[in-house]
Amino acid sequence: MYYWIAADFVVFAHLLWIAFVSLGFPVLLYLNRPAWRIFHLIALVVMIVMQATRTVCPLTYLEIYLKSQGQSGSIYPGQFMIDTIEKLIYVEDLTLEKIMYATIIFLIVVLLSFWFRPLPSKKDVRVRR
Repeated sequence: MYYWIAADFVVFAHLLWIAFVSLGFPVLLYLNRPAWRIFHLIALVVMIVMQATRTVCPLTYLEIYLKSQGQSGSIYPGQFMIDTIEKLIYVEDLTLEKIMYATIIFLIVVLLSFWFRPLPSKKDVRVRR
């Protein structure tokens, strides 16, 4: 029982991570907070490296491990919300190569954002306070 709850939490955390990496860009660009923008950039680079090396996300391994605890049969949870979220996370119609190319294009846009909207200097941050 507790393994299923933990596995559902991991699926939800996985969805939040994907939302942060893909949808957080415009919000972080608007707020222009240096630490968050750099963290977002690092997260994007890590995802591209994982895709290029065909590494499976550690959250996926954790989810499978938690779902398999105490189960002798299949791993299907049979819960509508979690099943729907998993379909959003694990897209079947797109190949890993197409996702990697799209992510690289997204990385280029993020890198260009540092050029067109640079991070505020420490001098600018002190003035705002």
